[in-house]
Amino acid sequence: MASYSPLFSSPAARWKQLVLSKRITIAAIFTLFSLLVLSEVFLERGISSRILSTLSLSSNSPSLNDSPLSCSNPFDVSSLQHNTPRPTYPRKANATFLTLARNSDLAGVIHSMKQVEGRFNRDRQYPWVFLNDEPFTEEFIRCTSAVTSAKTYYGQMPREQWVQPDFIDEEKATKARKALSRIKGVFYAESVSYRNMCRFYSGFFYKQALLRDFKYYWRVEPDINYRCEIEYDPFLYMEDNNKAYGFTISVPEQKETTPTLWDTSMEFFNKNPQYLHPNNAMRFASKDGGKTWTRCTYWTNFEIGDLDFFRGSEGYNKYFEHLEAAGGFYYERWGDAPMHGIAISLLLDRDRIHHFDDIAYEHTGWEQCPNPSTPAYERGRCSCDYGNSMDVKWKRYSCKADFNAALAIPRINSE
Repeated sequence: MASYSPLFSSPAARWKQLVLSKRITIAAIFTLFSLLVLSEVFLERGISSRILSTLSLSSNSPSLNDSPLSCSNPFDVSSLQHNTPRPTYPRKANATFLTLARNSDLAGVIHSMKQVEGRFNRDRQYPWVFLNDEPFTEEFIRCTSAVTSAKTYYGQMPREQWVQPDFIDEEKATKARKALSRIKGVFYAESVSYRNMCRFYSGFFYKQALLRDFKYYWRVEPDINYRCEIEYDPFLYMEDNNKAYGFTISVPEQKETTPTLWDTSMEFFNKNPQYLHPNNAMRFASKDGGKTWTRCTYWTNFEIGDLDFFRGSEGYNKYFEHLEAAGGFYYERWGDAPMHGIAISLLLDRDRIHHFDDIAYEHTGWEQCPNPSTPAYERGRCSCDYGNSMDVKWKRYSCKADFNAALAIPRINSE
């Protein structure tokens, strides 16, 4: 007969075992509690508004795939291929996808492309434009062009549109970066590359030669997910409904990164009130007519926009020049999201701003998922959890209520 012998046979030993077990349990509970509290602190500081949204252009960011990718038998795109006839669409907008990336971001770019192609573009065949601050490698071009049957274009940004301007006082900028790095919860605090990206997406992306002949762009970051089929054409929706800017998620920017952005912006608009649209969405940016800032932004890692607005708006370009001269992209950490949030809300007719609430989008843990009670959820064959949506789980960090309030303000009677 087999006999059982306890690990600790003596009473004293068993007491030690009990005490040790309790200590381990308490330590585990404390660790879990600390992680939960820490995550709340990060969210409170607005970290998710920009967490890794531009991992692709941070000079300190690790490669998403350190080993070389082989494109001889490139990627598993079987899910994008179909043996049955696919639908054809007689109409297309004059539009393109836009991705800003480095060669080391190839794996993340491929992931995003498969998401977009699989959920939408395999039948629509919109082209892709890729931009980099250095030449793309043959591997990057070969692999990305293998994922789509649409046309792909590759370009290098002009150096003066990417690097820190010569007029920036480097000693002042360095001190500011170091001071920001001492504040907990601020990402890319010392990254010049991140600031270059924010400045580029604020004032230069729409001036690129490869975008010259397109009217609409759809920004696609590396490592994003679409959790539902996109059953209609968002580009055509923009065109048919005279929309100029579309977003999915809206969140507040970190106040530590933009201490003077609002005052600098109001300085410009107070001197140039002619640029303010009479039917603007000021309420999204300010609850008191411009005295204070909600810090609300349109989360720009997803945006669909009308390039003609950016290219042709004197107010937008003059506003960017004003911010550029102030140096806040480098003396602080002004981002393209807060800049777009202010510019779009004040310069555009609010009826031309659209919330794509039926597009299921996820990036770095924050997501939008259509309500399962809506037709969009069923039609889209969604794989997302509505309970994890920005406006449900993280409602207190969402600016959707501010956007709705901006749309609800009575229109000005022009008669």
